[in-house]
Amino acid sequence: MPDGEPRSTTTVSELEAEHAPETSSPRVRSVWKAGAAYVLYQALAFAIWVRPIFPRLTSLHVGIVDPDSRFYQWSLTWTPFAISHSVNPVQTGWVFAPSGVNLSWSAFIPGPALAMWPITSASGSLASLNLLLAAAPALAAWAAYLVGHRLTHRFWPSLIGGYLFGFSAYVAANMAGYVNLVLVFPIPLLVYLAIRHVEGSLGSPTFVAGFAAVLVALFSISTELFGTATIFGAVAYGGALVFAPDRRRRLIRTGALIMLAGVIAGILLLPYLTAVLSHTPPELLRPTDKVAAADLSSFVVPPRYELLGGSAFAPVLERLTEYPRSNSLAYVGVAVLVLVVGFAITERRRRDAWPLFAFIGLAWLLSLGRVVHVGGRPFGWTPASLLGHVRIVQSAIPVRFSVYAALAAAVIASLWLARAGGRWRWVRWVVAVAAVVSLLPRSPGREPSEQVPAFLSSPQLSEVLRDGEIVYAIPGNKGDEMLWQATAGYRFALAEGYIGPVPPEVDSGPIAHGLQPGAVSYLPSPVEFSTWIREHGVSAVILADRSKQRYEVLLRSAGLVPVFAGSGVSVWR
Repeated sequence: MPDGEPRSTTTVSELEAEHAPETSSPRVRSVWKAGAAYVLYQALAFAIWVRPIFPRLTSLHVGIVDPDSRFYQWSLTWTPFAISHSVNPVQTGWVFAPSGVNLSWSAFIPGPALAMWPITSASGSLASLNLLLAAAPALAAWAAYLVGHRLTHRFWPSLIGGYLFGFSAYVAANMAGYVNLVLVFPIPLLVYLAIRHVEGSLGSPTFVAGFAAVLVALFSISTELFGTATIFGAVAYGGALVFAPDRRRRLIRTGALIMLAGVIAGILLLPYLTAVLSHTPPELLRPTDKVAAADLSSFVVPPRYELLGGSAFAPVLERLTEYPRSNSLAYVGVAVLVLVVGFAITERRRRDAWPLFAFIGLAWLLSLGRVVHVGGRPFGWTPASLLGHVRIVQSAIPVRFSVYAALAAAVIASLWLARAGGRWRWVRWVVAVAAVVSLLPRSPGREPSEQVPAFLSSPQLSEVLRDGEIVYAIPGNKGDEMLWQATAGYRFALAEGYIGPVPPEVDSGPIAHGLQPGAVSYLPSPVEFSTWIREHGVSAVILADRSKQRYEVLLRSAGLVPVFAGSGVSVWR
């Protein structure tokens, strides 16, 4: 270059970057960051819940075994079986035969069952249940991360926020097998999509299609979560309209499109919705005095699911209402409370702070139920008592509202950390790290191997029982009869079954609730039992060897005789 000419420092790559779309590079980086966040969350979930049983995912349970998990295993096999045999999955004649029962008000999970169909067919329902549970915390954390990152465009604050949701006490407690309650990732995904449309980064057709799809997914996972998400979503939307006047026009347009997405989802779910509405129980499935609500002490006392919890807090926990349910879901820890209060103080002049603070306060308040309890002692009524006539609120369990408080805490943490500045910003990060540690779940260890009598999967089954025969099962554990039927490939129908609360239309007394061994289990008289099974068309009874000592005399006195014994069970006629 001749001397005296201005020397250019622009390179070819810089010229190419100058004419490239401005958002391409940040978008690529965001995708990679989101992928990295999910990998980190999934690795942590694997280390906590999967590592103790790996690689025996087909025989050992992720988390603590709960009787409800047996119903979810049954559900994972029932939906594929029903569809492949042209049977309505919502109405089953295989349980509570001969009349059958509608599953729309049970903890039915048709969506996850369809998604896991190939794995269930190849490796069994326990493998599918374990994989769903293993993925649930990571998916929930990742979806909350997307919300935080969309609001802050910062990786580490959003990563912390996502963790506080995906690994919250609500999620950790429900890892006992409640797959319908732990798969909460659609809730933050709905928030993420709404934010994208309000800010203008997501077109209306894509938004409506995505929002409708997520609504269908959430409904197919849990109708209870769908109902409560609708209520809390409406509250959040109303708060946004009030406190964001500069975006009100965009919010109204987004709200209209949400309604359209809801109509589309309703059309897609019409058969399921019809079953839900036409089979509404005439009375509550759970008495209001038996519904679990949070104890105020449970917000700060670590439950046994947390690494900081354990036997040291057992005397305190045992005094709480509805122990252990009241404290296991609502716990947030002192550090999270400090974080929320710090956000309210430092961000008090920002218009977007108070809706979040009010929302989390409302969620915590409603989770207390109708009466405030502190250390197990009642101290007064709460505003939740004013909602006693709202059906979805009556049917829901108040302590489960804590999932919405956890999501609000995740957003608050992301914003508070992203806005940290000045010489005291390290204080916010210390509080955030303390919150992470206080919510670190405890590894449940290795649960006993699943025991299904070999008879249910042996050729002897077809020799002893006729196809479609109505059977009364007396298992060794509550809910085992559901696994028996699924393992047998639905070769027989059950006169009873464990699907949660027994629907009123099939509740014919204690025998319909099932019989299991135990000092407090129901022991009918021989006449009562023989009358009941005759009225319900029962032609065979399968008795687990573990229940033999308690119920063998009953069966003999009722006029039944054993026709088969071995492989863990006996069959009586």
